[in-house]
Amino acid sequence: MISRHMRTYLWAVVLLSIVAWALLLQFCAIESWTPVVLLSAVAFVLSSMAVDLPFATSISMAFAPLFAALVYAGPIGIAVVAGVTGVSVQELREHKPPLLMLGNVAQLSLSAATAGWVFLAAGGEPLQSMAAPASNLPAVIIASAAATSAFFAVNLLLITVGISINTRTHPGEVLLALQPTAYWVSLLVLALLGLTVAYLYALQSWFGILLLVLPFAMARRTFRVYVELTEAYSSTVRSLVTAIEAKDPYTRGHSERVAKYAHAIAGHMGLPQSDVQVLERAALLHDVGKIGISLDTLVSPEGLSEDEIRAIRRHPVLGADLVTDVDFLHDIVDVVRCHHERCDGGGYPDGMIGEDIPLLARILAAADAFDAMTSDRAYRPGMPFDQAVDELRRVAGEQLDERVIASFVEVLHSDELGVVAS
Repeated sequence: MISRHMRTYLWAVVLLSIVAWALLLQFCAIESWTPVVLLSAVAFVLSSMAVDLPFATSISMAFAPLFAALVYAGPIGIAVVAGVTGVSVQELREHKPPLLMLGNVAQLSLSAATAGWVFLAAGGEPLQSMAAPASNLPAVIIASAAATSAFFAVNLLLITVGISINTRTHPGEVLLALQPTAYWVSLLVLALLGLTVAYLYALQSWFGILLLVLPFAMARRTFRVYVELTEAYSSTVRSLVTAIEAKDPYTRGHSERVAKYAHAIAGHMGLPQSDVQVLERAALLHDVGKIGISLDTLVSPEGLSEDEIRAIRRHPVLGADLVTDVDFLHDIVDVVRCHHERCDGGGYPDGMIGEDIPLLARILAAADAFDAMTSDRAYRPGMPFDQAVDELRRVAGEQLDERVIASFVEVLHSDELGVVAS
């Protein structure tokens, strides 16, 4: 469900895109639509072949033909190709809300139109208008760098604002999660490739263009291998968690359920895919520190002594220490350490307050609390669904984050998790 504020923002971006298109059509022209159509087809195929990465939203090579359209055909060319890349086959198959797809098309078109105007203002001239394309290469390179910077800035701004509104997260946090430096470097590399494609097309070097297919294919294969390796790591983590939980019959499956809840909450809040996947790993390993706690303490049906309580409260620190030196898991250290902190400062191990607690840890805390309440333990039976939801609402704003609980309750009352009221 799209919030009212998000709908307003999306429609505002659409209107700005319409204005940008009106200006382009009034002041710019295209001598030949053939290369634009061809580059649009290539860009659509590449955007539909984007590879989802564990610590980024996705990797797509579509910016290369998009930028080639700018260098060869000018502002209208890049705007057309950008609009085409705004929708992928996967989004159509998943029946993504039409307004979200329209908003994505609009923000890409707006970013592309801005890049087009900057390209012209910086002294760039479309290759199709030049008698000798190679004669003005330095000016085209300078204009291309300026255009890439403009596209990067506008696109990053629109995405950051959109995610901030959708998740009610501070724009600074969103910007940090989007890893803009990596995005910037990727655009520069793809812009260079796009510039090469445009010049080869202008020189009618079809053999050269065909040769460029090889690096496209190899780059995608490299990303795919990386994803497969990461999935193997994830399977190893799940096996480790299963082995750890086998020592306590009352918590068997707990981490998998918490990971499922946390993933759903983060998705509902609109967090970047990078954060969702970090959170899922943290949820799977959030109790790994309990490996250092006596089994008798973990399964005791009686009240615990002060020493036993102190031992159990050490498990977030122990867990964070265990994953600190694992490069693949370095992003989850703070989440594991902070998942028992409370918004009112009454949690452990550090007594953090409110938004000082990492957002992912606040989400994990909510998911962990719900599963703990609804699961049977040695000292008490699990709560009924409705009672557990009421308890989440009761502690929202004090123990648990209010925004997180609002999203979690909506998820719990949907069919997304397969959890129903008893």
